[in-house]
Amino acid sequence: MPEIIYMKKSEFDKMAADELRAKYLKKTPRGYSKAEIKSMSDDDILDMAYFLSEGTPQSHSNKEPDVIYRLIDDDPKEDFDEDIFF
Repeated sequence: MPEIIYMKKSEFDKMAADELRAKYLKKTPRGYSKAEIKSMSDDDILDMAYFLSEGTPQSHSNKEPDVIYRLIDDDPKEDFDEDIFF
């Protein structure tokens, strides 16, 4: 049974960006330098990974994942008085 980890979305994005940055520094994608990858923001790294993987077939293994991340909103919804709106 996989471990379930609850994490804020911003923390998950930071973790994913750090892993992708390390991956791309080991094997730099065509058209990018290591200096560019080091200086990219987390959002830029995540966008780059998305566009580099676009059109690439994803392998779907039947193996159960070791970890499942449940993402939590960074800004929880504020309670509001329903009488104001209805």
